[in-house]
Amino acid sequence: MVYLVRTAHIINDWEKVGELYRDLSTHIKEKYEQVKDSYFLLNIAGPVDQIHWVIAFDSLADEESYAHKVMDDPKYVEAMKMTMDLMSPPVDRLYRKIF
Repeated sequence: MVYLVRTAHIINDWEKVGELYRDLSTHIKEKYEQVKDSYFLLNIAGPVDQIHWVIAFDSLADEESYAHKVMDDPKYVEAMKMTMDLMSPPVDRLYRKIF
């Protein structure tokens, strides 16, 4: 498994961020067969204003395929624009499950 983890700090309107991300998470799970799972994590300790969006794929090739397609998805692009004033610029990291 390969995981794309997008991390940002929520700076404004937690409820709006949650609503946008919930809708977007459902949308990408339904639209993109490459996406095996999509969920959010909030820190319990450390910076409690961080949100982590985790998207799971079977392979790095699936993640790359998704990444190319999602940039042309109007719903995805609009959601990213709407969160610009609500969150810090996100940082994306890729992880591979090894065990």
